[in-house]
Amino acid sequence: MKKNVIALFAALFMLVLIANAQQPAGQQKQKGPSIENRVEKMATDLGLTDVEKTALKDLMVKQEADMKKFRTEVDKESPDFKTKMKEIRTSQEAELKAVLGEAKFKKLMEIRAEMKKAAEQKPAAPAVQ
Repeated sequence: MKKNVIALFAALFMLVLIANAQQPAGQQKQKGPSIENRVEKMATDLGLTDVEKTALKDLMVKQEADMKKFRTEVDKESPDFKTKMKEIRTSQEAELKAVLGEAKFKKLMEIRAEMKKAAEQKPAAPAVQ
């Protein structure tokens, strides 16, 4: 009986390893929703036009590329990392404001503030290792 249980766990373990190995090399799992999903969510929440959606998607693609470049060029432990990151965020918000306009940008900031407040009130999930 013990041997059967051990064999079952070993087979299950091998199956999990094989399933994880199916992901192509160099491809990372995405941490959050895709750009398309984010644009659609913002379009629904803010009532964006097709032109605004296209401009927003282009902006998000550009900003994502800029952030990847920043993360490879600047060491996270460097003393000016936080200042540079804050500068990038400020410029990204200005670009977003230019695309959305004042009223829709303000509404987006309100939505983000509500989401942040809700996240802070939610109990923290246990760390997964």
